[in-house]
Amino acid sequence: MALLDVQHLTQFFGGLRAVSDFNIQLEQGEIVGLIGTNGAGKTTVFNVITQNIVGRKTYQITQAGIARTFQNIRLFSKSSVIDNIKIAYHFRMSYGNTDAFLHTRKYWQGEQLVDDYAIDLLRLFHLEGHAEDVSGSLPYGAQRRLEIARALATKPKLLILDEPAAGMNPAEADELMEMIHWLRDKFDLTILLIEHQMRVVMGVCERIKVMDFGETICEGVPEYIRNDPRVCEAYLGKGA
Repeated sequence: MALLDVQHLTQFFGGLRAVSDFNIQLEQGEIVGLIGTNGAGKTTVFNVITQNIVGRKTYQITQAGIARTFQNIRLFSKSSVIDNIKIAYHFRMSYGNTDAFLHTRKYWQGEQLVDDYAIDLLRLFHLEGHAEDVSGSLPYGAQRRLEIARALATKPKLLILDEPAAGMNPAEADELMEMIHWLRDKFDLTILLIEHQMRVVMGVCERIKVMDFGETICEGVPEYIRNDPRVCEAYLGKGA
């Protein structure tokens, strides 16, 4: 059984059909890319998957094992680095409101557990030295790592990355590709990503779907996608 199975997804905005009959199946451990020119419908697909699955609320989708990052980094920028992780982990806390209000033994044990977990996670992303820093003060690359770490704090099965290489130089993009493979192996994840940097997509994805004007025009392994004339036409135009 597929980890994620989306069938016949169609999305309208007013009279505009943004996505038409989109289908995707993700198996455990896959790294799959979703590409297309601006306005192709990629982010709409991501938003439907992570914000509007059969009427579920966002926190229910998180509890189901799906986490995401965003093209424009969305940290709690005025909160500390460690608090960004702890907030993401909150729904897994074992104590209730009464324990928190009365500061019971169960509350303190739970707080110690999440502190230890957050530091361990920050250490994996080389951010433990910034634990008490305001997250908005971090360099861009560190903020991107923190956003991914925060997503992982929810202990997802499926991690959705929305243009993780946005704003990165070639060296940073190379590090990102290594990180994506490491994330998959270390956390036993399935990863779905949107990315405009074709070098990243071709270098990290095992399978790719291509969208154009809301429709899927091609899908397959990177080499097949690279040589498909419909993909070349969508990206470069006729006669290119």
